[in-house]
Amino acid sequence: MNKLKNIFWILVGIAIIGLFIYKIIRSFLTNSLLKENAGQTKAVIINERNYMGNQPVHPKFSYSYEFTISGKKYTGNSHDTTLTIGDTVEVEYDKDMPSINKPLHRRE
Repeated sequence: MNKLKNIFWILVGIAIIGLFIYKIIRSFLTNSLLKENAGQTKAVIINERNYMGNQPVHPKFSYSYEFTISGKKYTGNSHDTTLTIGDTVEVEYDKDMPSINKPLHRRE
């Protein structure tokens, strides 16, 4: 039983470190790809909430945005708690892979 607890906590630690590394690599990859082959477009804020962590009583959230490239819809997190559904935001995206995108002038 004690061995099982140790394995569990080791796995939890690995998962937390893995998530942290994933976020760093994803951010670096997104920024480097957008430097090479970026396009810009306007996106509309949609009714999809992205809750911010560590706020159990009154959690803050930002809405997602949606834009269309070549007839296909793509979404992303606006990271701006002041935007409401129907607002527009400028988005930068990779021309070859529009699913790699980020909002410009992001607020947290």
